[in-house]
Amino acid sequence: MKKKKLSLIMLMMLCILWLPACQSDETQTPPSEKVSAEKKELMANHLPVDGFIENVGWLSNSEILSVKDEGGVTSFFIYNLYDGTSKKIYEVNSSYVTASISPDMKKIFIHSSPASYSAQVTIIDATGEIQFQKDVPSYELTHSWNQFSEDVLLMTSFSEDWSFQVFEINLENKTMNPIEVEQPFVQWQSESSILFQDWSSNELSVSAPLISQNILNNEKKMIVEDSVHFNQFDDSLLSVHSGEDRMPFTYQFIDTNGEIQSEFTVELLSRYSDWLIPYYDMIEKDGRLITFVANEPGSFDTYTGTFSLKSWDTVSGKENVLFEDLPLEPIQCSPDGGFCLYGNQLEKVIDLKKPNIIQLLKEEGADS
Repeated sequence: MKKKKLSLIMLMMLCILWLPACQSDETQTPPSEKVSAEKKELMANHLPVDGFIENVGWLSNSEILSVKDEGGVTSFFIYNLYDGTSKKIYEVNSSYVTASISPDMKKIFIHSSPASYSAQVTIIDATGEIQFQKDVPSYELTHSWNQFSEDVLLMTSFSEDWSFQVFEINLENKTMNPIEVEQPFVQWQSESSILFQDWSSNELSVSAPLISQNILNNEKKMIVEDSVHFNQFDDSLLSVHSGEDRMPFTYQFIDTNGEIQSEFTVELLSRYSDWLIPYYDMIEKDGRLITFVANEPGSFDTYTGTFSLKSWDTVSGKENVLFEDLPLEPIQCSPDGGFCLYGNQLEKVIDLKKPNIIQLLKEEGADS
C-alpha cells in the first residue's frame, strides 16, 4: 500500500515538472491560439510626426510601410502597429514622389525625381534590396502591378504634352520593354491580357467601352459597352456604369466567366467634366468591397456633406453600414480585413470589427 502511494506522489511531481506533457489534447491551447490571445491592441499615437510624409500601405496584417523625411533624405520604414517597433529598409536622396506595394506584399515600387522631367524608378524587396532601377525621361508616371504574375508590371511614362509610352517591366529578366497600347491607363486582366477604357479622341465623354487586349498577339475584345470606371481584382472585375438619365450609377461585379456576380446602385457626386468615384478598397480574401458613399446628392465642387463607409459582399450582395458620418479620404485595408489605413496620408486606422478610428501619429511633446 505504501509503495502504491509513493508511486502516485512521484507521478504527481513529474506532472508538475512536465505540465504541458501531462495535459490532455482537449485542454492544451494550440500555438496559433496562444499567439492570438497574446496579441496586443494596435498602438495609438505612437508613430512620430516629426518628418512624417505618409504611410504607403500594408506589408502584412500587422506591419505597414511608412515614409519619413530625415534631413532631406527620404527613408522607408517597416512599422509594426502592435509593438511600435520600426526598421529602416531603404532611403532615396532625390525628390520622393510616390510609392506602392505589390499585391503579394513582397516588393515596393518607388518613384523619385532626380531632376525636372526625369523619373527614377526603383523596385525593392521588403528587406530593401534593389530588384530593378532605371532612370526614365518623364513628366509624370503611372504604374499597375500584375497580380497574376508578381514579377511583371506595367508603367506609363507621360511627356509634357501628355503623349505617352507604356512599358512592361519584368523583374525576373530585369527588362523594361515598350508595348503598343492605345490608351495610357491600363490594368492587368490576366498574365497576358490588359484592360483599358477606349476613350474617344474626338468628343468629351464620361464613359467609354472597356476593352481587353492580349499583349502577345494584340487581339482585342469589348468587355463592357459603357464603363465610367473599372478595377480588376483577383476573382472579379468592378465596372461602374450609368443609366440613360445618368442616375443612379451601378457598381457591377463580373466574375472570370463574364457573369454578373452582384451589383448595387448609388448616386455619385458630379464634377466639372465627370463623376466622382469615392475612395474604396477590396478585401480580396472574402470578396468584400469597402467604399464611401455620399450621404447627399449634389456637385462635389460645392459639397459640404459627409460620407458613409459601407461594406458590400460581392458574392451575396449583402450591404453593411460601418460609419455614417466621415470625411472622404483614401482608404486601404489589411489582407485579413480587420483594419483599414485611412486618411490623406493614411495616418489613421479604422477598426472594422468595433468599429472605431485609431490615430497613429504622436504629436511632438505628447506623452507616450
